[in-house]
Amino acid sequence: MNRILKSILCATITASLIGCNSSKEAKYKAGTYSAEASGHNPGVKVTAEFSANELKKVTVDASNETESIGGKAASELEKQLLKNQSAEIDGVSGATETSNAVKNAFKDILSQAQTKPETKEMKALKDGQYTETVASFGVSGMMTGVVTIKDNKITDIEITEEHDSETAQWFNVAKEKLIPRILEAQSVGIDSITGATTSSGAIKNIVSRAIESAGGDVSDWSKTSEKKTDVKKIDGYDVIVVGLGGSGVLSYASAAKSGAKVFGIEAAGEIGGNSVSVYGPMALNSKNLKDKYNNGQDYINADDVYNTWIKYVGTEEKEDVIKKAVYNSGSALDYYMDNFDFSFDGMNGLLGSFVVPEWTKEWTVYTADNKKWYKFGPDHTYQFKHALDKAKQMNEKNDYMLELSAKELITDKDGKVVGVKAISYDGTTYEIYGKTVILATGGFLGNDEMMKEVYGSSVHKIGDTVNDGTGIKMGQSVGGATYALGTLPMVHISQVPNIIRDDSLTADQKAILSALAITQDAKQVNEKGELLSNLDESGTENKELTVGVVFAPGFHYYNAYTQEQIDAIKNKGLSEATSKVSVFGLDQGGKVPAANTPITDLDKIIDAAIATNNAFKGTAKELAEKLNMDKDILAKTLGSDKDTYYLFECAGYSYGTVGSLDVDVNMNVLTKDGKPITNLFAVGQDSEGVGNKSGAAYSPWGGQAQSWTFVSGQIAGEQAAKVANETK
Repeated sequence: MNRILKSILCATITASLIGCNSSKEAKYKAGTYSAEASGHNPGVKVTAEFSANELKKVTVDASNETESIGGKAASELEKQLLKNQSAEIDGVSGATETSNAVKNAFKDILSQAQTKPETKEMKALKDGQYTETVASFGVSGMMTGVVTIKDNKITDIEITEEHDSETAQWFNVAKEKLIPRILEAQSVGIDSITGATTSSGAIKNIVSRAIESAGGDVSDWSKTSEKKTDVKKIDGYDVIVVGLGGSGVLSYASAAKSGAKVFGIEAAGEIGGNSVSVYGPMALNSKNLKDKYNNGQDYINADDVYNTWIKYVGTEEKEDVIKKAVYNSGSALDYYMDNFDFSFDGMNGLLGSFVVPEWTKEWTVYTADNKKWYKFGPDHTYQFKHALDKAKQMNEKNDYMLELSAKELITDKDGKVVGVKAISYDGTTYEIYGKTVILATGGFLGNDEMMKEVYGSSVHKIGDTVNDGTGIKMGQSVGGATYALGTLPMVHISQVPNIIRDDSLTADQKAILSALAITQDAKQVNEKGELLSNLDESGTENKELTVGVVFAPGFHYYNAYTQEQIDAIKNKGLSEATSKVSVFGLDQGGKVPAANTPITDLDKIIDAAIATNNAFKGTAKELAEKLNMDKDILAKTLGSDKDTYYLFECAGYSYGTVGSLDVDVNMNVLTKDGKPITNLFAVGQDSEGVGNKSGAAYSPWGGQAQSWTFVSGQIAGEQAAKVANETK
């Protein structure tokens, strides 16, 4: 008996020891851990749950990333982490920045969760010059850079080829600001330059690849920048302008000219926003333009424009504001030409109206700097910079800051707006106090969550994604109402959703792909699998440049082709209509062949389109499963549930949103009961809804959105200065 008890006791002790030893040897401290890293944008968050010896669950929040790239990669990255149980994952092709961010964040998590965190020596880099090529914003080619590494340091970064600057100024902003910061921090984990995030991301990818080519581990070179925590107060201002895009600069200039002490806040690394990459504004009978180009005579009937506008919105509720938009459009340009040296090149009929062909002289064009033109218009950033600098010099107190993001309005105990709280890129918090505030943040194109709330879907972007709804939300926070918030966004460009930037296809092959996706000479299917009509909700034919896209659910649709049609294109060529398709602004440098020219390499184009999710092949059932459609509806639309079809996706690209805060003729933000918030104003796309109609396309006569920056900017600046002068 004693022997049995002894054996049991020994067994128990042994088991206990094993259990204790097992506990000591546990790989992880069971629990849930989180970490963040910078991808294309800051704030890629990974959360992981561990048992003692296993990664049990992981979630990747890439909501700050570009939805069509990083956002879609999140679920695949989760699967890879779970499968590999480590940060050594392949990542997702086409989402390099997001993949690297997830790897780096998970390595941080492991250091928190492991009972014995792995220690490793930083791999030394081999000296040399490393040439790397990556995709960026430019659509006609890749970005190439040479990174010099010496004595285990990144000593130089030179961009030798890029195509981003064909579109706008933002590449140069990234180059001038980001490269010195990478060299100083010796890290690719620092924040991208706001407003130039795509170019910034490409530069960081070039450096990351060079580190890998030199034998290093990118995670060793991805430390995030340490943020400051201090708070600085700035006071004594009459007018604070939040946002220095076009309308913000013009408001700043007008307020300064009216004698106000002005402070400007801009989140991006440079001023100008969308206004520096457009052709020009609507300009109805500007005195300067009449005198210079039309013998002093009116060149358009402004009454016709006003009456057309009122008919378009279907209400006279905002007739006083629309009158300002129409009848002040010429005089506002004269004001800025006379006082701030803006310059325009005539009424030469280059740009006509979308809806009234007779309005051939409605638009004017900015004078280009040294005759340089971007894809979307003349280089005229210098005009806004000159105006801002001239306005700044009107009072020694006047000032502005870049890379400073407004976060909220400051109010006193009575709820009155008394300033703006903002955070600099380095983490410093600024509390800026003033008598009036002008909101000029450019709408909400860059806020995917807000886009989905308003439209049920986001949209592909060609406009400034710094415009994230900050101004509208700030106005709402103090009781401001919105007006026509659901006006459809500015969609003027159609293109495939995932632009192929590498050399897997030639430029001409890319042009053919685009033509197949956006031609009107094909059966068009919406995201529900239904036949897409080019009629809007009222039954009126939509004759805008982007027929179908702006009214389609989700701002995209599919061009459907049968196998017979594909074979015909391969053997006989494109139709006359498809051969004439062109892509404004986002063309990739190629040419669509003439009609009836056989496309012998069509299979290669289709394979590349399918690989990049620009096209889909299969039966109605197979396509419905891939695209989350009802298979019966899709089969009915396509014509068969057995045949093979090809769906080429066409996406709308937007410059910005239009729905906004409600304002009166003085640009004062209005409350829900129509009362003005006397010291709060909104301009540009933060106020443009007052000239539009919810659920419809924005008023489609050329240049009116840019004209509104001049009209609203002049009015708001003058009125804010007046209110400030009257405030004790």
